[in-house]
Amino acid sequence: MRKYLFVTLLILALTPCKVASKELIESPADLEKTFNETFYEAPFAPLPEVEVVEGNQTKPVRGTPVFKKVRIKITNYLREKDYQKTQELIQKEKQRQAELEAEDESVLDKDLNINFIQTKKEKKLDDKKQKAEKVKEQPKSDEKTLELEGGVKEQVTTNNIVLDADNIDYDDNKQNITATGSPILKFPQQNVVLKADKMVYNKDSNILKAYGNVELVRDGNTMYGDYMQVNMNEESAFMDNLNTKESFMTVTARKSEMIGDKIILHDGKIESKESYVLHLQSRMIGGNNFNNMIIDDDDRSSITDEVGDTAINVKAKEIHINAKKDIDVITLKKAQINYGNYNLFTIPSITAHTNKKREFFEANYPEFGSRGKLGMYLGPGFVFDTPLQDGSTVKILPILNNKSGLGFGGLLKYRSATNYTDLGYGSSADVFMMRGKQYFDDKLYMQYGANSYMDEWFFGPRMPKYTAELVYKDRTVVPSTIKDGLNLEFSHRFGLGYMQNNDANRHGENIAPADIGTLRTRYMAEISQSLFKYQDLEHLKYLDLALVMQGSAALYGTGDTQFVGRIGPRVHTQYKYWMQDVGFFATAYQDGTPMAMYDMYRYGHASVYLREALRVHKYLTLAWSGTLTLTGDSPNGEMFQENSFIIALGPDDFKINFGYDWVRRQTYFSFVIAMDTKGSSLEFDKMVIKNPDRLARSDKEEPELKVFDDGNQPLKSNSTKKMMYAEVIELEDPDKEAI
Repeated sequence: MRKYLFVTLLILALTPCKVASKELIESPADLEKTFNETFYEAPFAPLPEVEVVEGNQTKPVRGTPVFKKVRIKITNYLREKDYQKTQELIQKEKQRQAELEAEDESVLDKDLNINFIQTKKEKKLDDKKQKAEKVKEQPKSDEKTLELEGGVKEQVTTNNIVLDADNIDYDDNKQNITATGSPILKFPQQNVVLKADKMVYNKDSNILKAYGNVELVRDGNTMYGDYMQVNMNEESAFMDNLNTKESFMTVTARKSEMIGDKIILHDGKIESKESYVLHLQSRMIGGNNFNNMIIDDDDRSSITDEVGDTAINVKAKEIHINAKKDIDVITLKKAQINYGNYNLFTIPSITAHTNKKREFFEANYPEFGSRGKLGMYLGPGFVFDTPLQDGSTVKILPILNNKSGLGFGGLLKYRSATNYTDLGYGSSADVFMMRGKQYFDDKLYMQYGANSYMDEWFFGPRMPKYTAELVYKDRTVVPSTIKDGLNLEFSHRFGLGYMQNNDANRHGENIAPADIGTLRTRYMAEISQSLFKYQDLEHLKYLDLALVMQGSAALYGTGDTQFVGRIGPRVHTQYKYWMQDVGFFATAYQDGTPMAMYDMYRYGHASVYLREALRVHKYLTLAWSGTLTLTGDSPNGEMFQENSFIIALGPDDFKINFGYDWVRRQTYFSFVIAMDTKGSSLEFDKMVIKNPDRLARSDKEEPELKVFDDGNQPLKSNSTKKMMYAEVIELEDPDKEAI
């Protein structure tokens, strides 16, 4: 749990940076996205693929890969070229029409034309006379103070600073300019607007003071205070009793200073005063997702019923935020962590590194976990920035591991917005491990690994000795194909890569070892048509019946082939607190793979899969997942080809799940959290933000797809509304094992 609390307090620490940038957390949905993208990464864990559902489309949330940037630029070029060509044709047509109309018009009489010109000149003379009569000589005065009224705008300095106020007083003796009556001071070059009840600018000292209801707006972000002073000679400023609200987070500070490239806040607090439930969960092993179970409100359990207040409160001595070119680094010093009324522990210092879009982060906390071939491991973590991929990090963990005795080794984790790569070695098992994924576009990526389970879609996770595969994967939903609410889903996957056969028999099969590596081209597809749905939420009854067709075709570099086609019904049911998923497949296949240990088809001509979950008690749920071969033709001659169980402990909003996979011989750990952010806070004695202008901002502009409407007017492509309600978002993490 320590790791998750680390992440929580670090995200709270990031929130006050909204003072200087609008690209951080702007809504509950953004906070939920930030949690889900960074909350649960561990060594050898896949990059979380958080998905935001917009209508019937599913859009993965991640950075902009290089191929996508190129694709967008090419598309924009072609669209703009077509748009310009269309505009040229339109202008030529307009010009031709104008010429035709001009030929048909009668020539105006010259005298009328001359009279028109004379009349125009006379009108100009009359206008000049009227303006001259309005100009009156201002009376001279011996007084040194001059008052102007009526929404006066004055150029206060030579630095393009514009003051707009109802009343401006000039005092020659004190060299003061005093503005009252809703004064507004604008700094166009810095995109800053300052408002207050009263402002005083002294020409001699070049110091500006703002009194009462001070409001500072910068790049759309607003800070409030009682008093503010700006020293334009030293380019420094400070504000008393700072207060700002961003989304559901409120930031207050007794004093704030802006000195050069730093913002310093003193005696501050960041607090969530509004209720927002944050749902987090990781994927279950064996596909068993019993968190979707319908539960009666009267039977729900909550951690607050047992321990009372569950708000997370952090008190830190100092917080340092350094906005580098491509990476933001956040450090908390002497941070005390409180969970509700419990004082958990104190952190001497912790540093987190994140990219500008907050798509990933790494921190220097220790990690503990287990892997099938590596065994149990434990070690401290050290994070370093790298100049690769527009901001990325490397985390190094020296570890102790225990597989067949105590050993030592190390883990290395590389993270960027579009890549994760994990490497590891343990002397106890004497094994090298690697797993990684590089995204080139939203649907195009490369996965690579060694002695690690790789994603093989509906074939289940498979372990090669090593592999590198280019994958294109897409999904389409056709709504209400046969009836309202009964949708058709089509998914497909194309992969091309090089694989080396596994050198260990992990399934108990009577197969001769084959040390072979070869190319493999494989296409996989699935069609799922929903046939019938029934639900009675009041009585906890649910039924969803669908027909599923799956197919796979593979061609190997050796000339061998593999073909699999299967069809069958799939049903999801719930009766009271017993939930199950059952599917049957009748399969026809020809399996000529030369890498039998790695990717042979293991489920026979007829198979059934079951996902069972039973809520025994409000604090205990038991679940089991299995796939059974019914025709006795599995390669190992056994009925069970998948077999795993899960025990879920705890209330509904804070479950800890433990599991074991007998086939892959791995233990699992996962969680479900529904945390209400109301009351959570971060207090600090001092916060220093270096280079606030670069915080959450990259110097490199992200390409945006150009769209033209029917009137050939350019539109912004990001006009889609974001979801603003709480939603359970599943993390793409099929074999989570680390804490």
